[in-house]
Amino acid sequence: MVRHCTSGNVLAFGLESADPEVMRANNLNATAEETMQAIRIVNEIGRARGGSGLPELLPGLNFVIGLEGESERTLPSNLVFLHQVLREGLLLRRINIRQVSCIRRQFEGTLRHGEFLRFKASVRDEIDAEMLRRLVPVGTRLTRVFTEMREGKVTFGRQLGTYPLLVGIPYALEIGRFYDVKVVDWGQRSITAVEYPLHVNHCHITALEALPGVGRKRAMRIFRSLPFHSFDEFVSSLDDEALARSLFDYVALD
Repeated sequence: MVRHCTSGNVLAFGLESADPEVMRANNLNATAEETMQAIRIVNEIGRARGGSGLPELLPGLNFVIGLEGESERTLPSNLVFLHQVLREGLLLRRINIRQVSCIRRQFEGTLRHGEFLRFKASVRDEIDAEMLRRLVPVGTRLTRVFTEMREGKVTFGRQLGTYPLLVGIPYALEIGRFYDVKVVDWGQRSITAVEYPLHVNHCHITALEALPGVGRKRAMRIFRSLPFHSFDEFVSSLDDEALARSLFDYVALD
């Protein structure tokens, strides 16, 4: 799969629950320990970056809440498992969390919907945010992001692939085109990026503002100094030479 498939692919592991009592009660196929070892193996083989800018192949995890055998230990067990993934420096491409209701037969449920929501929020805040930073650090180049829609000033796009990351570009771009972009910030499960290379003499001021370390005031200084004919002129437009030189990896002057 690493050799022949598009980089950014996901192997979705149906762990469902890291609680051994839930595993036994529902005849689940893998223990938490077996799943952790599988995550290690896929990371070892697939975490190198491919042509899309994403790792070649990474695991995802599915959790199901509402299974028989759940107790007050179940959701903490799931969080402990996820924090171990972080501590070991492993990558997960996606974590799905679903709450279900019994249909084929009835059993006494122990977890309320509010507990499910708190668990989901904990995963998004404690795990997803940090995982996304590791997956696509600031400066990561993502190729062939297809723009799909615009909401206000933000253009949204995704790469073609399994579970594609949502990319928000904080200014108007043509819809229905492919763009290469570079990551400048993260949301919980999405990223903010700018075109790569960013043609600084012709781009929108919002694009300048989104560059790492720039912000509104510096973007105005850059904008008032346009056009630039050399990178030395670009450097002189900012109050921080080191910052200006760090942006060479993002911008072009043509």
